[in-house]
Amino acid sequence: MSGDRQIIPIHEGFFNDGYWYVLGSTSLGGSGLTAKEIGDRLQSHEPDVLQNLLEKGICLPLYFPADCCLDDALIVVGDLTEKEEQEWIGRLQGKLHIPCGEFMVMGGGLPEDFEEALTQFSPSDPYNQAFQKVKVTPGTYLVEIYAFASSINADELWEDAEIDEDDILTWWDETHPNQPIPLWLKFYVGQEDEGDFDLEEDLVDYIIRLERLDDESIEVPMPKLDEDVLWCGVYDMRQHKICPEGLSRATLLQQ
Repeated sequence: MSGDRQIIPIHEGFFNDGYWYVLGSTSLGGSGLTAKEIGDRLQSHEPDVLQNLLEKGICLPLYFPADCCLDDALIVVGDLTEKEEQEWIGRLQGKLHIPCGEFMVMGGGLPEDFEEALTQFSPSDPYNQAFQKVKVTPGTYLVEIYAFASSINADELWEDAEIDEDDILTWWDETHPNQPIPLWLKFYVGQEDEGDFDLEEDLVDYIIRLERLDDESIEVPMPKLDEDVLWCGVYDMRQHKICPEGLSRATLLQQ
C-alpha cells in the first residue's frame, strides 16, 4: 500500500436528496464546457452524448436506486487496504481528466447544480453542501466506486440471486463460527437494537478511489450506461466465499 494514501470523508453538511451524482473536476476535464452545456448534455437522451463525456474523461454521471447513497462515502486517493480489497461487493470504474487539480463530487446534474460548483472551491452554505472538492495532483485518474456489504448494491445483488436473510445468516455462521453477527447484517435481517441506529453511520457503504495514471495512454475500462436512465449504474459484482464483516468508518479514518 502506498505511503501517501489520503482518505477524506464526504463532509457532514453534504446532502443530495436524489439518485444522481456527478464525479468530475472544476475544469470538467479541461473541456471548457459551461454549466448550461454540461447540464444539457447530462440530460440528453442520446447514448452517444453521454458516452462521449465518459470517453473524454469529462465526468462520471452516477445513478443509484435510492436517495443519498454517496452522502456518507469516503474518498481514497491511493491504494485500498487489504481489508478494503477483500470486502468490496461491487465496483464501477472510469477515468477523469483533472488538469486543474480539483476533484469534485456533486449531487444532481442540472445546469443550476453546476453554476456554483464550477466557480467556487467550497459551497457558500456549509450546512447544505451540494458539492465537495479535493485537491489532487493534476493529471488523468482511474476512478473507482466500491460498494460494500451495507450498500444498496449489495442488497440488489442478493435479491437478484434469490439469497434471503436466512441464507446470509447461515453464510455468516458457517464462515465465522461462534462470532456475533456484524452491524450491517443486523440491519439487513432486522435484528438491530435501538442503540444500533446511532452506530449505523459508522458503516462504510461506498469508497470513491482515485489513482493517478502516470502513463495517460493506459486504457481504463469504460463504465456501462444503465439502459433505462443512461447514467452509470452498472457495477461489476462479485459473490464472496466468506461472508463480509463490513467496514467501520471510524477505524479507516484512524489509519
